[in-house]
Amino acid sequence: MTDDAHSQARPPSDAASPPERDRVPSWLLTVSAWGWRLLILLVGAAAILYVLTTLALVTLPVIIALILATLCVQPARALERRGLPRAGAALVVVGGALLAIVALIAALTPPFVTQVQELRPTVLEAVDTLFELLETSPLGWDRDEVVGFIQQGTEALQERGGEVAGQVLTGAAAIVQGVAALVLALVLLFFFVKDGEQIVAWVIARSPADHRDTVRAVGRRAWAALSGFVRGTAAVALIDAVGIGVGLAIVGVPLVLPIAVLVFLGGFIPVIGAFLTGLLAVLVALAAGGVQQALIVLAIVVAVQQIESNVLQPVIMRRAVSLHPVVILGALTAGAALIGVIGAFLAVPIAAVLSAVGNELRLRAEAAAEVDPASDAAPDAAAGADTEPPGDAPLGPTDAPVPTDEL
Repeated sequence: MTDDAHSQARPPSDAASPPERDRVPSWLLTVSAWGWRLLILLVGAAAILYVLTTLALVTLPVIIALILATLCVQPARALERRGLPRAGAALVVVGGALLAIVALIAALTPPFVTQVQELRPTVLEAVDTLFELLETSPLGWDRDEVVGFIQQGTEALQERGGEVAGQVLTGAAAIVQGVAALVLALVLLFFFVKDGEQIVAWVIARSPADHRDTVRAVGRRAWAALSGFVRGTAAVALIDAVGIGVGLAIVGVPLVLPIAVLVFLGGFIPVIGAFLTGLLAVLVALAAGGVQQALIVLAIVVAVQQIESNVLQPVIMRRAVSLHPVVILGALTAGAALIGVIGAFLAVPIAAVLSAVGNELRLRAEAAAEVDPASDAAPDAAAGADTEPPGDAPLGPTDAPVPTDEL
């Protein structure tokens, strides 16, 4: 064979070299494809969070009103079935709940003030006890060192008097904004209870016709998750408050009712709320009865919270979306970092709703893929023909979480 034949048999040099795409590892292509998509999602999420936090005076009342509406809608509808007009039923439920809260605060305030005044001598004794514990602890702090720390803090505050005054004014403005947000939340709550169905119908009517079934199903699943979570959390918090309150009353600790109310409110902040309210109960017992009574109260708080978390909560919360503790802690941290205490209150129910919505969308996408004969998920066209497309009913059960809801 001649050299010309050999040269003709050889492939061109361009064809011998692999294309540029083939030189990139497949794992790098996959990571980069996922990376830029996730980057777009993160930028969009950051933009949404920025808008929501900037308009917090509007968005927070809407979220709070939606959460409270899960507790008020059913009683209002029950009053309607008894013949009360819709506006009257909403007014009775919302106004009655507000009056009950105001009456509770008015009833608790006088004994709270009285018992706090009676606790003043025992608080001084408790402070002495704490000093003794600090002196005998590995820290080895004596009274003079602690007093010196306090004096340094006081001097620093005096030197920054201008900043403190500005912060006080900022705090006053925040209080005014908080009151305005609370009033707006109550007004929104009334309209959500009164016209909830009409609002939902208005939103669905303005969604694309091909997606209305999905919008209805996702909305029902989100409402069921939020309602179940709020009701279950309220029941668990009430059991905690009653159990710890009865234990404190038996031991003879003062401020039982205020502590029980704080325990109930703290139940809406998972993990952290129970710890802080339990610590408050122990500190009050330490101030009132010394170390022995504080240890007894600590045992009561730990026992009640263990029974609640290991026995009662799995049963009561079966209708709510289960969230892994890692998700709860992450949501709490993010909510507190973005909005503060209110964010810690709202983070977990929002995470529960997002989890339920995500699983509902996943289930509907899988069901649609099984119906579509052209989809890779469908084994053949005949099998897909026997399956009906998903309607407007949630595919995820509303009375129990989907197993994958746990994460």
